Amino acid sequence: MKKGLIITGGDRPAREILLREIHWADGIICADSGFDAVEDYREKIILVIGDFDSTHRKDAIERLDIPVEVLPPMKDETDTEMAFLRMLEHEPEEIHLLGGMGSRWDHSLATVLSLEAYLDRCEKITMIDGQNELQIVHPGTYSVNKGNYYYFSVVPISDSVIFSTHGLKYEVSELKLLRKKTRGVSNEIVKDNASVTIHEGIALFIKSKDA
Repeated sequence: MKKGLIITGGDRPAREILLREIHWADGIICADSGFDAVEDYREKIILVIGDFDSTHRKDAIERLDIPVEVLPPMKDETDTEMAFLRMLEHEPEEIHLLGGMGSRWDHSLATVLSLEAYLDRCEKITMIDGQNELQIVHPGTYSVNKGNYYYFSVVPISDSVIFSTHGLKYEVSELKLLRKKTRGVSNEIVKDNASVTIHEGIALFIKSKDA
């Protein structure tokens, strides 16, 4: 599998985004109630996984001849983390995550930070909602495709990062940015061929637009 899509139980993605991502994906894993967003488009679903504390339709899903993995309610991993681990077994080149952000800040923040753990097995993992795309990156040079987004932010995940930019409104060269500082927030993408180089550290890239 080259392109894996994980749908989890946060804010439900808009139909336009959902259909685009389903078309993009080679296979889909749903974390628990994430299945509710995609039940009408289930041809590519390879697994629904979770403790099913947020949906009572495990039996109904199984009757649709979709593989289900039931997790114990008392566990060390979230349903989303387990969905990632199962997806990585298929060795995808790229993973997209829908529904990872929502009203539960504990789940949202933990999901964002956990992406670092999977980078050794899949270098490109992107969280997507209606207004944002998030990606955690190691040192390297990355293209920044503007698409429908306007703002671009670099947020250190490690204590600090050193980075350079090309094609952004506020350019920097080998800037050292501490995690406790906000200078990397709300830059603007002004060129279609923009790029960012991370020289040292681990960073969170966020492309965003106003509602």
